[in-house]
Amino acid sequence: MTKARALFVDDEPRILDGLRRSLRGKRGEWEMTFVSEGAEALELLAQSPYDVVVSDMRMPGMDGAELLTNVSQRHPEVARVVLSGHIEPEAAIQVAVAGHRFLTKPSDAESLIAVIEQLLIKTSSAHQSEARRIAGGVRAIPTLPEHTDGIVGLLAPDANLSYAVQTAMHDVGLTAKLLQLSNSRFFGSRPRNSSVESIVNAMGVPMVQAVAGAGHVLRPTAAWDPGIEQHLRAAWRHAVATACLVDFVASPANRPHAQAAALLQDVGRLVCLAAVGDTGAAVDLGAETRDGVPFRDVGVELLHLWGLPPPIVTAVAQRDVAQSPGLSGLGVAAAVRTAHLLIQETESASPAAGTHAEELAHLLSHPQLKAQDVDWRRAADEASRQAGLWNSPGRQ
Repeated sequence: MTKARALFVDDEPRILDGLRRSLRGKRGEWEMTFVSEGAEALELLAQSPYDVVVSDMRMPGMDGAELLTNVSQRHPEVARVVLSGHIEPEAAIQVAVAGHRFLTKPSDAESLIAVIEQLLIKTSSAHQSEARRIAGGVRAIPTLPEHTDGIVGLLAPDANLSYAVQTAMHDVGLTAKLLQLSNSRFFGSRPRNSSVESIVNAMGVPMVQAVAGAGHVLRPTAAWDPGIEQHLRAAWRHAVATACLVDFVASPANRPHAQAAALLQDVGRLVCLAAVGDTGAAVDLGAETRDGVPFRDVGVELLHLWGLPPPIVTAVAQRDVAQSPGLSGLGVAAAVRTAHLLIQETESASPAAGTHAEELAHLLSHPQLKAQDVDWRRAADEASRQAGLWNSPGRQ
């Protein structure tokens, strides 16, 4: 069996020595290389493939941000881990863009091993390497032109917490990045089922602005093809509508994960379509693939790389899978599926997904939903209307 290959980069010899000692027990499973310079790391990556690179951020010469940016561009299939102790807003800009996972320095061996072992897993059953390559190169998720003003407003000096929460809850890319960072140890301990609102409140406006600014700089400035932009707009509106509706469908305990999964349900479509023209990618809208890889496989792999909670990743993976929840509760995946199918009957329907009347009727008969005095189709229409308002150019 081929050993996994991991590359560790730090300019401090004592840190590298500590890593060698603490990871000695993995030598039978991993082939490990330790270097002190970013330039040397890039030379090694050019010579032979690695699965994971773990890098400090502050290094003389080529720092970690520059190194990992180069890795993302030249070797997107390599998972990137940031190992650093600096979490000021300025540092957040660098780490939010450069890495897939983030650990504080010094980090205990168990945490580092757990992160690397998670990153060695590829989620796509049929397109492992290609899905990893496409997802691995993503550093920011695109924003529709009409949503740019919202991000610009968030970056303004007078932006307040309420505005930051509303912007994050309606921006797929910012939601994904905040969840990525909040679920790492880099930003301290947070509840494992945190809502986007609670994450924004915990991080504070300056940190959220730093993360939003990092993604805003990376987003493409060239205009998309009108057909591509239409598909992106439809996917975005559907996601926002589903997230609004799932707030009522999901149980209070599952609501934070269900809202995040609903908003991120088509993240694979967004990143695949947004890359058309920039990368020479072969996109088939009919088959919903990029370079032969299903959009959903790319999205699930991206969320896995970014370390989002498993219930969110699973719900995104299973959005188009029929659900048969037990009587005890819908669960996250079934709640998202229910909201998705309801929105499919509204003006915010996704053109790429059909309706499933029989399954929807079965889900709406679930005791969790029957117990609520809600007209679910009317609620879906209202969620669709709200999403349409948010999706409109010049919204307030």
